[in-house]
Amino acid sequence: MKYQDENKAKADFKTVYESLTPHNYIKEMDLHNYRIGDETKPFFAAAAEYMNELNGEAWPVQMLDVGCSYGIGSATVRYGCSFQEMVSFFSSRAPTNYLSCCETTRMWLNVVQPALNLRCVGFDCSENAINFALDAGILDAGITANLEKQKSDTLSKDDLSWIRTSNLLLSSGAIGYITDKTLSVILEHLGKDHPGENGPFAVMSILRMFDKKNINEVFNSYGYKFDIIENIYLPQREFIDQAEKTEIINLLNKSGICTENLEDEGMLIAELCVASPPALFKNFYNTIKKSRTISNLKKSVVMV
Repeated sequence: MKYQDENKAKADFKTVYESLTPHNYIKEMDLHNYRIGDETKPFFAAAAEYMNELNGEAWPVQMLDVGCSYGIGSATVRYGCSFQEMVSFFSSRAPTNYLSCCETTRMWLNVVQPALNLRCVGFDCSENAINFALDAGILDAGITANLEKQKSDTLSKDDLSWIRTSNLLLSSGAIGYITDKTLSVILEHLGKDHPGENGPFAVMSILRMFDKKNINEVFNSYGYKFDIIENIYLPQREFIDQAEKTEIINLLNKSGICTENLEDEGMLIAELCVASPPALFKNFYNTIKKSRTISNLKKSVVMV
């Protein structure tokens, strides 16, 4: 499923991922009240903590952040940064010179101990974004590929090794740009090289406008149980203009999806989806759902 109509209706921000440093990306996202990183943070952190409890120190969590851009998900989950802290840093303290920016970012992140002990592997189609995240120490490893357009054999042995040793797949806002085609390649290898006795697991935010049938099916085909966590709706960003809002709401309404009190209020809304081995699914689902109650962030739109 290529989501052609949905992506045509939605604004395209691909050009902001082409810069050598995150300055343009951070600035553009802040203009549109980008929130999905902060909104998913407590759920992603809960997944990592859950895995630590299950597998212990012998099998550390290795997070594969699909659609990682400049490593924003890793900075949020591992280092505990909020998006506004990143806005402040890149707008006032981070130099625009590449090497200086990498070094300053590395020092900034290491002022305090990481919030979570885990390894972070990034997966993105932007080589510049991946390179920065590696050079700045945000990611432990990075994979640059566009599997929507390229064949799976474009992945190197090292790329596959990082996927095969990862045991937690996370993604915030990338589904839509990527589809079941990319996920099929990842899931074929995810966690195959002894990532722990329990897992792998996945937590993803997916915009309500994107049909999740094929995403569900691809997880099922590799032995996972997949579902949407009911009654949790996560603001992603503001619509860039009235035209985008109208087109997306029309698409949702044509699919029978009610937008009252959600997209009608001016923001793109995502749902939270999880996947795990079937035997562990109920416990994992409930663990992630409960984590919304311990968030110190601005409250998500949660319907009870």
